[in-house]
Amino acid sequence: MNYPMYGGYYPNPAYDEAYQREMVFKSEKRGLKKASNGLGFFVLTYYLVMQILAIILAIIMREQMSSNIKGYYTYIFFIEIFAGIASSLIAVGFYRLLSGRRLSDMLKNSYVKPTTLVPLVFLGMGAAMVANTAASMFDSNISVFGLNNTVDFSVSINSPLEVILYVVSTAVMPALAEELAFRGVFMNIMRKYGDAFAIISSSVIFGAMHGNTTQIIFAFLLGLIFAYIDCKVNSILPSVLVHFLNNFYAVVMDMVQTELGLSETMSSVINIAVVAAFCLLGILSFIYLANSDNSFFRLSNDDKNLFSDTDVLPLKKKFGFFFASPGIIICLCLFFAETVANLIPGGIL
Repeated sequence: MNYPMYGGYYPNPAYDEAYQREMVFKSEKRGLKKASNGLGFFVLTYYLVMQILAIILAIIMREQMSSNIKGYYTYIFFIEIFAGIASSLIAVGFYRLLSGRRLSDMLKNSYVKPTTLVPLVFLGMGAAMVANTAASMFDSNISVFGLNNTVDFSVSINSPLEVILYVVSTAVMPALAEELAFRGVFMNIMRKYGDAFAIISSSVIFGAMHGNTTQIIFAFLLGLIFAYIDCKVNSILPSVLVHFLNNFYAVVMDMVQTELGLSETMSSVINIAVVAAFCLLGILSFIYLANSDNSFFRLSNDDKNLFSDTDVLPLKKKFGFFFASPGIIICLCLFFAETVANLIPGGIL
C-alpha cells in the first residue's frame, strides 16, 4: 500500500501506534511513581500524626491518670479515639492540599443495594474469621524461632462509660478512620492502574502499618477482603461495616472472656459457634453473589487508558515502581522497625 508523502515523512500506522504506546507507557510510569510516592507520605503523615498526638495527650494526662488509676483506660480510650480520627482527617487534608485533588475525586461512593450489601458483609465476615484463624496460627508458631509478640492487647473495663469508649475506640473509630485512609484514598487513587494492583498495594501497606505479628498477617488478609468488595461496588461502605463488625466481635469476645467470668471452655465453645455461623453465612453469600452476577468474582488489572484492551504496565513493573518510590520505602522501613521492636522481649515501643 502507498502512503501520501508529507514533508518527506511517510506515516506508518504500525510505527505510530508503537510510538503512541511507548508515550502512554512512560506517562503511566511517571504517574504511578508520583502517586506511589505521594501516597507513601500520606500514610506516613497518618501514622506519625497518630503516634505524636497519642504521646502528647498521654503526657498531658499522665498526672491525672496517676491520681485516678481507676480511670486509666478512660483516658487511654479517649486518646485512641481522638488520635485516630484526627490523624485520618489531617492526613487526608494534607494530601488534598499538596496533590490538588478534590475530596470527591478521592472518595467515589456509589449506592449499594441492600440485596448486595448484606451478602457482602456476611462474605467479608466469613473471610475475616478464616483470616483471624490463619493469623493466630502464625503468631502462635513464631515462638519456634525464639520470637514472641510483646504487644499487650488486654484491657480492664471498670464502668459503663469505659465499655462505650472501648467499643468506639476499637470498633467504630478504626472502621471510619482506616477505611477513609486506606480504601477511600489510597486504593481509589491506585485504581487508575488496575483493580488488582490497587487491592494488593493498599493491603500491603495497611497490614504493615499495624507493626506487630499478631495483626500484620490478619490486617493484610482483611485488607484484601475489604479492598476487593469495595472495588466490586465502588463504595467503601461494605468495608466500613465489615471492619466495624469484625472489631466489635473482638471487643465482645474479649469482654465475654474477661468480664463475665466464663470458663475458658465455655468461651471457646461460644467463639467456635460464632466463627462457624459467620463462615456458613459467608459461603451462602458467596454462592448467592456468584449466581447473581457471573463476573462478580472476576478481577481485571487493565489500566484505564487508550489501550484498555491491553496491559500497558505489566503488574510486575507496577509493583517495581511502587516499592521503589521513596515514600513507600520510608513507610515500610519504619513499620518493619516497629515490628522488630515489638518482637524484642520487654519491648522498646
